[in-house]
Amino acid sequence: AVTRPGVDPEVMAPLLRNLLMTRFKMTYHEEARQVTAYSLTPDKPKLKKADPASRIFCRRGPAPVGSAPGSQMLTCQNATMALFAEQLAQSDPGLNWPVLDATGLEGGWDFAVTFSILPPGLNAGRGGPVGDARSALPSASDPSGGYTIFEAVDKQLGLKLKPEKRTDKVIVVDHMETTPTEN
Repeated sequence: AVTRPGVDPEVMAPLLRNLLMTRFKMTYHEEARQVTAYSLTPDKPKLKKADPASRIFCRRGPAPVGSAPGSQMLTCQNATMALFAEQLAQSDPGLNWPVLDATGLEGGWDFAVTFSILPPGLNAGRGGPVGDARSALPSASDPSGGYTIFEAVDKQLGLKLKPEKRTDKVIVVDHMETTPTEN
């Protein structure tokens, strides 16, 4: 789910699930299925080793002035690649599944990455395929300087987000009423 900064999906998910079960009589089960997910892998890393004594964080915020419309920046300090992979999955609507750290890079790192959260078909001036952002990496770069999350991670950090098939837990809705119950 795409959420605003400050809204924790870990907190919201059980609340939303409870609402659906109570008001719409939803029943569900969990099962393992093959899904397309991503692994964060090294290519030619362009990262700065962090001071181990510095505070650990990753923050999403507005992109610098002059960035392409719809851009945001993810700034990390003394962050492990596992933390960064977790933050990536929450940063872009095109990353619907968990991102696994497969970089092999140990320790903390300082870096920032600026990317557009607009789908490729809506980003002004962007070429490439329109549709599901997960199906393929865009083929043309944006003359306005806005990169997809895939392009930004590659060009700015020297890492790759590689799609792969793997088994993951999914929720399967068995039943749901179309009309909610009364308050």
